[in-house]
Amino acid sequence: MSHMKKYLGAILVGALTLSTALIAAPAPSKWLSTVTVTDKGAHILGNPAAPNKVVEYLSYTCGHCADFEVKESPAFKAQFVATGKASLEIRNMVLNPVDLTAAMLARCGGKAKFFGNQRHLLATQAIWSGNTNKISAATRDKLKAQDYTGFMVGTFDEIGLGPIMQQRGITPVQAKICLADKAAFNIVVGMTEAGSALGVRGTPSFIVNGVLQDHVHNAAELQAAMK
Repeated sequence: MSHMKKYLGAILVGALTLSTALIAAPAPSKWLSTVTVTDKGAHILGNPAAPNKVVEYLSYTCGHCADFEVKESPAFKAQFVATGKASLEIRNMVLNPVDLTAAMLARCGGKAKFFGNQRHLLATQAIWSGNTNKISAATRDKLKAQDYTGFMVGTFDEIGLGPIMQQRGITPVQAKICLADKAAFNIVVGMTEAGSALGVRGTPSFIVNGVLQDHVHNAAELQAAMK
C-alpha cells in the first residue's frame, strides 16, 4: 500500500506541475490580431494606445519592402507590437499600375485579412512581379484609356495573381470585385498623394511618432528611432 501511495503521490505532483505549466503558458498576444482602420483608410495593427506609433509607407512591387516584410517585420511585431509597446500602420505609396493592382488586392476580404494578404503578396512578389512582361497590349491599352479597373483585372489574370489570392481564400470573382471598388481606389491613391506631400520619396519609409525617418531600413534601426 505504501508503494501505491508513493506512486499516486508522484502522479499527483506531476499533474500539478503540468497544470501549473499550462496556466503559466503565455497566451497569444491579442495585439497581433487587433486591426483598426483610420479615417483615411489605413490599417493599424496592434494597440491603438501604444506609446510608439509607427507608420510604414510601402509599395507592393518594391523589393526592399518585401525584404522588410519577410526578414525584419516578424521580429519587430514580436518584440513591440505583440507587447503593446508599438502599433504599426500601413499606408500605400503606389509606384506603378501593377503596384496599384496589388494594393487593391491587399484590401480584399476586410480588415481581418489585410495584414495576412499583405504578407502573402510580398512573400510571393518574385513570382507575380516577374510576369509583368506577360501583360498584353490590350490590357496596356486600357491603362492608356484610363480604364484602371480594366487594366487591373487584365493584369490580375495575366501575371498570375489569381492563384496567389486563392491561397488566401479569395476567389477570382471576389478579387475582381475588389479591383472594381472605386472607394478603395480613391483611398489607395489618396494615401499615395498624402505621402508625397509629407515628403515620402522612397519605400519602405517610416514615420515614428510623427517624425519621418531618413535612414531606417531594419528592425534594429526602427527600434532606435522609438522612445
